[in-house]
Amino acid sequence: MFKSLALAALLAAPTQSNADFFGFANLETFTIPVVPIDDTTFETVEADGAGGTQLWCAAGIFTRRVKGVDRGELYIKEARGPSRTVQGRKGVIFTTEEVPNASKSYSEGVRTQGKSLSVAHANALCRGSDFRVVRIILPNGQIVRR
Repeated sequence: MFKSLALAALLAAPTQSNADFFGFANLETFTIPVVPIDDTTFETVEADGAGGTQLWCAAGIFTRRVKGVDRGELYIKEARGPSRTVQGRKGVIFTTEEVPNASKSYSEGVRTQGKSLSVAHANALCRGSDFRVVRIILPNGQIVRR
């Protein structure tokens, strides 16, 4: 009987494969470099497998926590493409200044120049239900969390 209980406990222990099968969330951390370009413009650089949601979140963290801007819009000044600040990487240039042909959006894509989200919406993307953690790293090595 003891062997049966031990075997049952072993089989019930969560592993990566059965955690995904049973719907347990994975804890992932994205540390995204953010490089200021000027007073209103900065680049988020893809890292740790981050996608559009994490890049918008990083832009929101930078705007709110580093720039001190709680309200207003974030705009994609240059859509996802070769990074201007980190060789060999992809990045997105965001700005708090309105850009030509700006359009309000509610999707997290980063491939359209002029797309905008509110600073609040960008920060809300950091609160996913899947327990992912997004933080940014500045050029001086400082880590900033939401």
